[in-house]
Amino acid sequence: MPPFHLIDPTRLAVELAYTLIVVFLCFTIYYKTREIFDLTKHEGIKYFRITFLFFGLAYISRFISVLLKLMVVTFDIYFPIHIFGIFPLVFIGYFSTMAILSLTYSILWKKLHIKHTFLLFNVIAVLISGIAFFSRSPSILILAQAVLLIFTSIIIAHYIFSNSRKISRLYILYILFFLFWIVNLIALGPRRLLPFEIQTVFQVISIAVIGIIYYKVAKWT
Repeated sequence: MPPFHLIDPTRLAVELAYTLIVVFLCFTIYYKTREIFDLTKHEGIKYFRITFLFFGLAYISRFISVLLKLMVVTFDIYFPIHIFGIFPLVFIGYFSTMAILSLTYSILWKKLHIKHTFLLFNVIAVLISGIAFFSRSPSILILAQAVLLIFTSIIIAHYIFSNSRKISRLYILYILFFLFWIVNLIALGPRRLLPFEIQTVFQVISIAVIGIIYYKVAKWT
């Protein structure tokens, strides 16, 4: 069996740092919004918080995948490509899809009183991640989430143009988070399409955006 090709340690270090920063900010935002939800019991805030919880879990899955790659480089261990390539895709796909669905529902909860909301979200998330796993194609996952994001962006745009009053603080966060996710999808695209330097630029931009979200949440809470 041919030896596994070594991965650039610099790329791994950047990926690892990026993942740790995003996970920290996601969980911090989830924690910071707990008090305001306890006081208001606002359904939109509830699902907004859950969005960051699931997205943080998605990046923990990404973190584990990066650690496996780091073990390969450090200890020269052979792992089949599906262990840290396709298999983590299931968890990343599941958690990130749950996050998008939670974000969408946090906007529509007044109009869509869905029974067994989490059960429905789980079915959709499992279906999307399952298709991505069996097809062994991250592109399918990216495409499915892009469709969900387009749907969410249409909802946000409809709210902005149909309301003459000042946009609420929560919707400002929605817009920022939508921007963060778009940049994130570009950064997670096939490596052969984007040079490492450009991917790093997109990662820096996404950290800046989620950092602004954290700053606004910390300021408002």
